[in-house]
Amino acid sequence: MATFRCLQSGNTVTFTLQHDIDSMEGHQGYIRVDEPEITIESDNSVRTDTAFAPVIPTIKRLGRPRKVANV
Repeated sequence: MATFRCLQSGNTVTFTLQHDIDSMEGHQGYIRVDEPEITIESDNSVRTDTAFAPVIPTIKRLGRPRKVANV
């Protein structure tokens, strides 16, 4: 399996057949982009992700505001 990126638009295309991969390597408008395979470690390692605060949505009232009576 091989992934190619278009030099002009930046779109990526993935091919699985060897014939398609060989023909794309000769194409001047595309470069081959190989992504490293992700391996999952089975040992119980500590996660080092950054903790972010949850996004609190603001409540916006719908419709027209109430009329204020003249006193």
